[in-house]
Parts: sequence; structure tokens; C-alpha cells
Amino acid sequence: MSEQKLFYEYWAKAGLIAAIFILLLLFLNSKAPIGSFEWLYWLSLPLYMIHQFEEYVYPGGFKEEMNKIFLRGENTREVLTDKMILIINIGLIWILTPVLIVLGNISIIFPVILMTLVAFNGFVHVIASIRFRRYNPGLIVSLIVNIPLGLYVLIGLGLTAMASIIELFYGILFGSILHVLLFVVLGVRSRKTNRVSTSEM
Repeated sequence: MSEQKLFYEYWAKAGLIAAIFILLLLFLNSKAPIGSFEWLYWLSLPLYMIHQFEEYVYPGGFKEEMNKIFLRGENTREVLTDKMILIINIGLIWILTPVLIVLGNISIIFPVILMTLVAFNGFVHVIASIRFRRYNPGLIVSLIVNIPLGLYVLIGLGLTAMASIIELFYGILFGSILHVLLFVVLGVRSRKTNRVSTSEM
């Protein structure tokens, strides 16, 4: 097995180990007070890694579920590839999360974007579950963690006036647009893939 395939196979499993380590740091050696908004921003990272573990390891199947939704008939091509999964999950979660938290020192809008991404993703899982009337990988952590955490922080930032209505508006707007763009990309890839598959028949 090549190094690339090994990375595809084990990144989410490594993420669970990293999540446990980060959680220990947050509870035992955190500079931010436990329970503070800043602490909750950082908490979202390991919790999201656990969410990824549910999606891709146990019970897993998120990639297959998404390809089933976006592809038609007997199309065996992939819309959501291993490469895309890495770009989205490592790029937008493992890397972007700390970046947005640090940028929070410049503007509260950046943490609002982060928590919008967390909550938005959770709602997507719930809506998909209702729409297709079945469990989808990531649903459980979405219900227990993503949605409650995201909404708690967003509402809390507003109630404590740490974020103004305008800052909340723009943060939620940008975070929502970023998440929607992911589905736009998948939708475009889906049309192209289905078109190619049809022409080959």
C-alpha cells in the first residue's frame, strides 16, 4: 500500500488520537478558562475530529453515502473522492479552525464563522436524515455536539454582547456561504460525472 493510500486509510483514525490528546490539553493545561467562549472555540476542534471518526471509521460510510446521493443509477465514478475528503476535512477543519480562532483576536466575526460551520454541518446531517429517512454517518455527533455547541456559542456571543448583531450577521452569512459552496462543488462534479457516465453508455 502506497503512502498516499495509507494516509487516506488512517487520517480519521489518527484524528481520534489527536482529539483525545487535545481534549486532555484543554482540560488539564488550557490557558483559556474552561467554559469560556475561547475555550469552547478550541473544544470544537477535537469534537469535530470525533465527528469525522463517526463519518469515516465507525460506523463510517459517509463517502459512500454522499456518492449514492449525488450519483445516478449504476454510475461507478466518484463525486466525493478520497482526495476531496482530505482537502475538506483537513484543510477546512484541522487547519482552518485554529486559523479562525487566532484571527478572533482581530475580529469576533472569525469565531462566528467557525461556530456557524460547526452548527451548519450538524443541521445538514439532520436534514439529510429526515429527507432520506435513514441514519447518515455523522448524525449522532451532530445531534449531541455540533448543533448544541454551535448554537450555544452563537447565542451566547449575542446575549453577552461580545458580538454585535452586524458581526453575527456577517459571520453567520460567510460561514453559511462557505458550507454551501462545498455542496455547489459536489453538485457541479455530480453533473459532470453523470454526463460522462451517460455518454459512455
